[in-house]
Formats: sequence, C-alpha cells, structure tokens
Amino acid sequence: MKKIVLLLTILLFSNVFASNHGIYLLMVANVKGDINKVGDELKTRLKNAGYNILNYTEIASPDIVRQKKDDQCGSKAKLILLSSNEFTKMITAHGNKYLVAAFLRVGLYETPDGIQIVIADPETINRIVFNDLWENGKENEYNQVVAKTKEFKANLVKTIHSIAGGTKEEKALEPIRSDEDLRESSRDMFMMVGKMTFFNDEDQFPVVYSRKNNEGRKGLERLISEMESNIKNFKPAKDDVDYRYVASPEVLKWRIIGQVYSPDSSSVLLGITRPQTEGLSFQIAGSSRETKENKCPGIDHVVAYPIEVLITQKNGQLLVNTAREMFRMDMYFWDAGKMAFMNHMSMPSVLDESIGLALFGKEFKK
Repeated sequence: MKKIVLLLTILLFSNVFASNHGIYLLMVANVKGDINKVGDELKTRLKNAGYNILNYTEIASPDIVRQKKDDQCGSKAKLILLSSNEFTKMITAHGNKYLVAAFLRVGLYETPDGIQIVIADPETINRIVFNDLWENGKENEYNQVVAKTKEFKANLVKTIHSIAGGTKEEKALEPIRSDEDLRESSRDMFMMVGKMTFFNDEDQFPVVYSRKNNEGRKGLERLISEMESNIKNFKPAKDDVDYRYVASPEVLKWRIIGQVYSPDSSSVLLGITRPQTEGLSFQIAGSSRETKENKCPGIDHVVAYPIEVLITQKNGQLLVNTAREMFRMDMYFWDAGKMAFMNHMSMPSVLDESIGLALFGKEFKK
C-alpha cells in the first residue's frame, strides 16, 4: 500500500512540474488600431533591437479559398520574418544542419476583439529540431541549447512587449506538447506521421536533391539562382490546380521570402510560401472554431510559414533538405485534429510535389 501511495505521489508531482510548450505564443492581445500601423511600429522596434528584418509581408487568409463573398471574413494577417546573427551563430555551433531553426517569426492578425500578435515559439521549435542530440546521448548539449534559446526568446518577448497598446501576454497556443514528448520525439499520429524529429527519422527532413559541387560558395549561389529561375517559371501540376478552389493562377505561385546563411557561408536556409497554401491551411486549422463573429480563427497560425528549404555542403556535394509536408503539418497544425488530417490526406503529397517542381523544375523526381 505504501508503495502505491509513493508511486501516486511521484506521478502527481511529475505532472505538477511538467512543462507544456505551444508551437505558437500569444504576445499581445486585442491591440486597437490599424494593422499596418501596428505592424510598422513592431517592425521598427525589432529592427532597433538588432534583429534582421528579412521580410514584412501580408499572409493570405481563408478568404482566398472561399468563392462566396458572404463566407469571407475580410480579416488581414501579416508576417515579420526575422533572423538574429547571435541566434544563428548559437544554433549552427552544433552543426549547419541546425540552420533549419534560424527563422524567427512574428505575426499579426485581425479578430473582432482587435489585433493579436503571436510568435512561433523558438524554444518549442528548438526542442524539436535538436532532439536528436538527446536521443543520441548528448543530453547536456541538448539542455544547453534549450537554456540559450530561452535567453534569446526572453529578449524577443521583451521587444514585442515594448509596443504601445493591447494586453501583454506570454500564452502558449495549440498545438501544445510536453517537454518530455518534444525531447523524446514522441508521435502524434503513429500511422500517418511518425516521430516528431527532423534528424532521427530520415523520412521527416529528407534530402530531396543533391549534386556535385567543387566551387564552394560560388556553386551554392548558382543553385540558388537556378531555384529562383525555376520558381519564376513554375507551372503547377493538375492535382495542385484541382485540389481546391483557386481564385487566380497567381495564388499558386511560390516565392522565396527570406534567406539566412550559416556563419561560415557554406549553407543557407531559404523560406518559401504561397497564398493558396497559407489560406487553405488556415481554413482547415480553424474550421471547427468558426463562429458568426469570427469566421477566420485559423489565421492565428500565421507564423507557420515560410516552409524551410535547407542547402548544405558535404563531401563535395550540395544537399537540399525540406520537411516532408505531412510531418510539417503535424508540427504546426496538429490541433486541427485527426479528422482534418484524414479529410485532407492527399494534401501533403500534392504539396511535396508542388514544392519539388517549383524548386527544381525539370530536374524534379517524385
């Protein structure tokens, strides 16, 4: 009996002290005013705090996939894509593959209560990106990365909280996972996705393209230039066009909205996105939460984009990695629920192909 009581006590206290981490973090709630003016103020404060502004852009809402005007919400969402030289240096000190975590993302979106400001929580993301350290016996190194990320996160939060208006928050938003699940790359959907890890399961962040390179940075820049040309000339496949209502051909076009180089200039992280994918994913994410007052709740996932494309050099080769879209959707949209994933089972593969065609053109192989 004493052993049972002791076990229950241990379980109780372990739950009390367990931490939960959201992919998204609400920073400021219900700011009154114009979203463009709020965004401009926020961008200026971030720039003055030493962050690199990679892009400041509008992100599509679910209205883009809604043909009937009566179904549209008219709400706007904006993204400020950032990087930090210190943060990039810290993560790549453990290897250039970790450059995949270099983007810092701040989002603004309109609701009936005002403008909300959120970030993609860099601590949560790094707990996922670096969990191969933990699972490969480098627990101390993993914990050091998490601790340093918390310091960078605190500075980011402080800067965002310096803006005028609204209620200052630091509230984790869905999808929320425990530190244990993040550390041990637990599965959300066993059959559909697999382990929540970039590097312990080669299927999650695969090499999608490779070629020889004996020119160092010059060869890297040539590949980027070719990708830019392929994106410019991109023509979507029939499945991509037919998947959902398309307002115009323009919304299916991919674009690069940011890039970050490793400190040694041998690797680069590109961020790609497009309106159709943004709007449709937010529609799916918010469909179960829609009300007459708030028809576009899914735009609270505004900082799920851009999609990361990592180019590294190894053994005389250029390697291009990007996340398998089923895995990435699980990471950023798990809270949409199993039924949403079941109802859109073909969407990830359509996106995988679309991204491949956009980046590599005729060289793309399924």
